[in-house]
Amino acid sequence: MSEEIEATELANELLMEQVDKDEGAPGERHWHRLVAFSTLIFAMFAALGGLLSGITAHESTQEKTQEVISLTILEGDRVSVEVLKAKHDILLSLGESPDEAEIEAIRAFELEIEQKREEFAEEERLVQAIGQTHLIFAISVTFIAIAIALSGMSVVLGQKWLWVLGMVPGLAGAAGLVLGIITMLD
Repeated sequence: MSEEIEATELANELLMEQVDKDEGAPGERHWHRLVAFSTLIFAMFAALGGLLSGITAHESTQEKTQEVISLTILEGDRVSVEVLKAKHDILLSLGESPDEAEIEAIRAFELEIEQKREEFAEEERLVQAIGQTHLIFAISVTFIAIAIALSGMSVVLGQKWLWVLGMVPGLAGAAGLVLGIITMLD
């Protein structure tokens, strides 16, 4: 993501140099200044999107780690229940009765396993939500990078329509950042 931010900053610097060198008609200068200003705004959005994308990637990794830990504990409890049940089956086949305390322990383990399964399902939902938010930010930054590239090319080629075309993915990327922030806050 930092490569995209560096590329965005470089494109913005090159564009500002072109505007400073421009000695064309006043209308051209005005258009170039609009392109430079919109590119600067999009570069700031790209930096914000990159930061938020990094934050959500970190959160996702932490939540996934917690999910793996919970799953490991769940499997350990499940194995304990299976061992106790197997012991009881062996005792019953030998004509002996199982210990009542162990029967209670099995019930307690089974109840705990069910609770952990519910917690695990909630953690999985949270991991998926954070992953979706991360994807929204990553796509938004990509759209903004496209807008910046088209804006820069519009000045180099002298084609205003490229700048107008570049505003479409740029505005979509900005809208995506807003959507990602709203999703992140929920």
